[in-house]
Amino acid sequence: MRRLFFSLVLQVMGMLLVVGDGRADVVFNGNLLDRPCHVDTASLTQDVTFREAAAPLFWIWPAKGYEEPLRIGLVNCYASSLGKVVRLTFRGPGETDLPGYLAVSGVNAGRLGIGILDTDGRSLLKLGDAHHQGAGDVVTGKTLMLNFRVFTQATPAAIAQKSVVPGDYSAMVTFELNYQ
Repeated sequence: MRRLFFSLVLQVMGMLLVVGDGRADVVFNGNLLDRPCHVDTASLTQDVTFREAAAPLFWIWPAKGYEEPLRIGLVNCYASSLGKVVRLTFRGPGETDLPGYLAVSGVNAGRLGIGILDTDGRSLLKLGDAHHQGAGDVVTGKTLMLNFRVFTQATPAAIAQKSVVPGDYSAMVTFELNYQ
């Protein structure tokens, strides 16, 4: 049985245009969605806390912090989605001096970036690129777990100037799922 998840969003415009004879126009808009899988609720909002590291760790090459896991689970994949390819893309403000890395805010803004390792555990997944070197993953069952790793990296200028300092930093990234 072929099932697709469709959601109809119906918006009634609050402003009615009243015409002289008491008539009014109502505008209807809608959107049908095809979502073969749902994002696991545990994956929707995550806080990744990096292990504490001393600032001098970022003064000498490779100037890279410890890796932490980032898991995104897809659940309730419909039978109609089997065989479809899902491509996950991360989006967020990039660190100018580390192309493909996520910029951080805080005392080390412009000195640190956050890198995302692709599902192979080795390749850098740049912001805006689809995972698995752009190939994505084929949906083969009711669930699919995408395992990434994230780490902090000092910019080349921060390494040269030994300018990474103790203090808090943070960043936020959004992910998109595209099915084909």
